[in-house]
Amino acid sequence: MGLFEQLITMVAGDKMQQFQSVIGWIEKQGGLNGVIDKFNQQGLNDVIASWISENANLPIDVNQLVQVFGNLDIQELAQNVGLDTQETTELVAKYLPKLVDKATPNGVLPEEVNLGSVGMDMLKAKLFG
Repeated sequence: MGLFEQLITMVAGDKMQQFQSVIGWIEKQGGLNGVIDKFNQQGLNDVIASWISENANLPIDVNQLVQVFGNLDIQELAQNVGLDTQETTELVAKYLPKLVDKATPNGVLPEEVNLGSVGMDMLKAKLFG
């Protein structure tokens, strides 16, 4: 881990552990390709497509996230991040669109996506402006 990442870890504290848990959870879903497939299977392809495109991101609500991922997966994530299910789902609704958007520059899903790096860049921007 580089010096900057160590600094972020010190500043972010528990948030860093939560961040790593969320990235691991997304990877468990099959990574971005798996997430995209889940959205498409649930008829929410317009939502996920907006996150990938260069246009504005459509919002997603808690019920839609439960529809896509299921209660058990959301509960597992909540347990891993140390929040209740409602708070966790609200955080996923807030940050998953941003993560997908940042991971798909120019509206294209790259063959290789390092979600950790994408998330770290988002965390840096949030912490340091």
